[in-house]
Amino acid sequence: MSDTSLVITGLGLVLPCGDGLDAPRASLAEGQPCFKDLPEALGTGRGAACTAFAPAGIIPPMQLRRLDRLSRFAWVAAHRAFEDAGLEPRSLGERIAVCVGSMTGGSEASEAFMRPYLQRGPEGASPMVFPNTVANAASGHLALAFGLKGPSATFVDRENATFTALEQAARWLRSGQVDAALVLGADGLFPLLLELCRGTGRLDRHGLPEAGSGRGFLPGEGAQAFLLERAPDAAARGARPRATLCALAARSAAEPSAEARTRALAAAVAVLGEAPPDHRIGGASGLARLDAPEAALAALHPRWPRALHPKLLWGEFAGSGGQLLAAALLGQGGRTLLTAPASSGAQFAALLEVASLETP
Repeated sequence: MSDTSLVITGLGLVLPCGDGLDAPRASLAEGQPCFKDLPEALGTGRGAACTAFAPAGIIPPMQLRRLDRLSRFAWVAAHRAFEDAGLEPRSLGERIAVCVGSMTGGSEASEAFMRPYLQRGPEGASPMVFPNTVANAASGHLALAFGLKGPSATFVDRENATFTALEQAARWLRSGQVDAALVLGADGLFPLLLELCRGTGRLDRHGLPEAGSGRGFLPGEGAQAFLLERAPDAAARGARPRATLCALAARSAAEPSAEARTRALAAAVAVLGEAPPDHRIGGASGLARLDAPEAALAALHPRWPRALHPKLLWGEFAGSGGQLLAAALLGQGGRTLLTAPASSGAQFAALLEVASLETP
């Protein structure tokens, strides 16, 4: 393992899966298998809202009332990731960064700010809501809450914004600018989003989303936080990594066509090597433009394990790709290939060496 090897030492989740998944978990660094029951619980999930979300005891009441839902999700997920990694973030001062990926960042607050304004005029505009209307509000709240004084970046993109955040965090770590980075994907449901999805036919489906079914996608919300460190730094403080980031690749399509995006995703995967992975997690969601690249990859690599589709369970809006990383860390261990197609922009692929949760 080289000095530039990066490892994920902390995981924190807020998911639309039920009450039992929102309780704090023991740290893997202490030898306790974390989130051991989560994959089974996800198997009975149906996505959508985080109805069991309970931030009490983590977010102080005064701050809680000022946050939008996305920032609340992000705060709790970050708290759990630091706790899971056994790291006090303030101990690193300016040597810790935060990178957030989101599809809906700031949108919920923007609707909450604009609807009263349009109904009642300037008197309806709330100064309490306005600070959350910017996309990087969540990263700002996290910086204040956890003393994150290093560089910060927020990426607003579609289905794989969290992978863009992961790429930036890896760049900062490998350049030596920081010693740790909090990478986080977060999204929240709000009325206008559902109105837009319904108006554009995105919610026209019969049954759950399934790759190749054309059923559409299931909206959801939540947050997934990951603490990323250099391997020697993690070893020096006795942290047991959840996974090693073996490789991360991105390729952009020359044009927005399905064929071009398919070629871009295949090119990103090719960078990771020819050896078949032990497990594969794909981002297909029931939307044809996202399923097509995944189906093409399966045809090109028939020896690969059958692709999994966690978006079928967690929803399309559940971290803008962060749910794919979380699904890998909650898997069976071994070399796990992640493919994160997007309807526009870069197509991402990542290879992780995931530690087994059963490891003592």
